[in-house]
Amino acid sequence: MPKPKNKTAQRGIVAAAATALVVGGSFIAPAVAADKAESTPAPSQGPSATPSATDAAVDTKGLDEAIKRDLGKSPEQYLEDSKANDTVAEVTKKLEDKGIKTKSSVKDGKAEVKVAKNDEEKAKDVIAASAAPLETELVTVDKVTTVKELYTEVVEKVQPAEVEQLTAIVDTADGLQIIAGGIASNEGPAKLNGKSSNHDKSPSPRASKSADKNKLTLEAFASQADVDLVETAGEGKAKAGAIEDIYGGMGYGIAPSGQNPSFLCSVGFNAWNPSGADAIITAGHCTQDGSMTDTYVVEHGAPDEIEGISNKLGTFGFSQFGGPNHSGTPTIPSKPELGTDIAVIDKINPDLNLHAQVSQWPANKDEREGTIKVTGVSSATVGADACSSGRTTGWSCSAIIGEGLFFVGGYDNDVRAVWGYTAKNPNQSVLDQGDSGGAVLIGNKAVGINSANSGGEDGREDTPDDLAFYTGLVDAQKRTAGVSKYQVKFFVEAPTQTSPKVGAEVKPGATITGKVAGASAGTTVRVVVDGKLYKSVKVSTNGTFTFPAPDTEGKVTFDMTAANGFNKSTKGTGSVIVAAPEPTPTPTEPTATPTEPTEPTATP
Repeated sequence: MPKPKNKTAQRGIVAAAATALVVGGSFIAPAVAADKAESTPAPSQGPSATPSATDAAVDTKGLDEAIKRDLGKSPEQYLEDSKANDTVAEVTKKLEDKGIKTKSSVKDGKAEVKVAKNDEEKAKDVIAASAAPLETELVTVDKVTTVKELYTEVVEKVQPAEVEQLTAIVDTADGLQIIAGGIASNEGPAKLNGKSSNHDKSPSPRASKSADKNKLTLEAFASQADVDLVETAGEGKAKAGAIEDIYGGMGYGIAPSGQNPSFLCSVGFNAWNPSGADAIITAGHCTQDGSMTDTYVVEHGAPDEIEGISNKLGTFGFSQFGGPNHSGTPTIPSKPELGTDIAVIDKINPDLNLHAQVSQWPANKDEREGTIKVTGVSSATVGADACSSGRTTGWSCSAIIGEGLFFVGGYDNDVRAVWGYTAKNPNQSVLDQGDSGGAVLIGNKAVGINSANSGGEDGREDTPDDLAFYTGLVDAQKRTAGVSKYQVKFFVEAPTQTSPKVGAEVKPGATITGKVAGASAGTTVRVVVDGKLYKSVKVSTNGTFTFPAPDTEGKVTFDMTAANGFNKSTKGTGSVIVAAPEPTPTPTEPTATPTEPTEPTATP
């Protein structure tokens, strides 16, 4: 893949300045090297930039090890199965747009969609109209209960002391699930010098509340509501995955304005800001409620092995951890106070070149040498296999087991609520401290941001595996005005002509059909003939588009470029031979019909 800079030269400069030391998961990092690398970094991609030939190719290199290890699949099977997630996510959105509550999941390339009995006929029509390219089973139930509805019921009926033991409420393939064991213990971004700070401390113990005899325990409520209750063991509290993480395979250091970096987090998905300039999407809690401003690129030799700081990265812009303005509540809120965990980095160093790719942390190689391209943004579906990238654990994969609300300890000794996804995290191998802000993908589609984790792996059969929590990317962008207009950088495939064959003879105005492989919603194609825009057409959900053949006689060659926001494809070409229009017959004057002679009138 194209390298944004000569890393070997830069590392040599950093080493000359100071040596990075790993200290119990934290490190002492040198200041940013003042000298420049031997080679000048490539300029940042602007809105009009197009991917190189290397970038445009589908890259599954480096997937093999993690996917075979974590999922027992080949890279080809993983990417093929990920298409089911895209289809189910689209069908679910269409159902919700029609006001139909639904629960969807995928398994082995098949989809299951649950709706209430009174919505069955409407749901059938929506599914039939979607032309879903996979087997979809429609299941009807008496009632579909959402996470928000269950949460409201828990707060109303369960003892307050028990409510405070909530870790998350999620919707799984087997139904709604309550996870209990305590809120997330927010340790904040780790100090580079290994010393603790106020941000490193877990929330202090709260005053215990007397039991309300008129309310239920979580166990009793779960039994009555026929909901699965999972209790974590030991340190089963979710921890904010800040500090030592790298998103997209690149780690970054964090500092207050004008100071040297003292904390670590992960670079998020590379993105475009509303003006089309480079930006990054990452985790909101990495800003420590807005107290951190500056970010720096941190080089790694391997996951969790720091080599030094190479470049200024950018400056934090909008961030939200919990509710608006980093708001939380003293305890588990009485209402479903839905929040998120997301931030953007703006004013990117112009010497850097941000690609639409995520590092797969290839073994014994530079983190830039093994990447997977991002081809769009999607919601995740329960049952789909997701892979995440972060500076602590590298590249690892796990199935999405739930979607819903999880609770994380904030920086003000409060509780922050975040909406997202849950995955198994055995022995913290998928998501650990320092992976916050990292990328979460299903196939090639961006679905989330690394946010938090909780422990529970103690060898007992009656306790769950450790859990990973991901911020839902689509949800976060809907929920925050500050991020909604940012667009994840992703590759758009070049359009191809599919019908008729290239160079075929057609009549003027005949329909020409093309396709953009893997096109995301909102993609358009510009058709240019003789250097002038001929047509601009929308791409359908199955990636096809059409436009009429010109009226010009003879061979017509057209250039086609697909675009989705600031993301543009390379140029595709096609051609047809427009046949001369058939001559219109000239109408002839009708021949006068001879009249029959009339009998002479008799002379009186």
